Amino acid sequence: MIHHAITINRPIEDVFAVLTDVEKTERWFPLKVREWWTSEPPHGVGSTRRARVTIGWFTTENDAVATAYEPPTLAVMRGTSANAPFEATLRFEPVGAGTRVDVTIELSLPGPARLVGGTFARWYGGSWERGLARLKAMMEAGDL
Repeated sequence: MIHHAITINRPIEDVFAVLTDVEKTERWFPLKVREWWTSEPPHGVGSTRRARVTIGWFTTENDAVATAYEPPTLAVMRGTSANAPFEATLRFEPVGAGTRVDVTIELSLPGPARLVGGTFARWYGGSWERGLARLKAMMEAGDL
């Protein structure tokens, strides 16, 4: 499990809108990732997205579906591709004039992948930590 929390000095509606719009991910997430909706708006429970992730010379794509969407407090996305065994839960809570974001990612690595699961989780978790810090800086500066 990966867990990170951060407080962003922006209203909860703004933070929820940015973090639940997959088309904005590449602007703040540190990995080379491009995400796009594969279902028509409005987006919510049942909406689907595709992601293209490049790590070094390796590029992969995966699909996911929104399984919970309760603006502005909760969003959950579950990977539906065999190469994306995750469930990402984002919880939002107003804190003063800002918003606390709690991100929890459950990884379900199958078979031999479990051998490197801990290493992968630390690396991927570090990417989330850096990404959330960048998101905070960008949102507080008005860049997102």
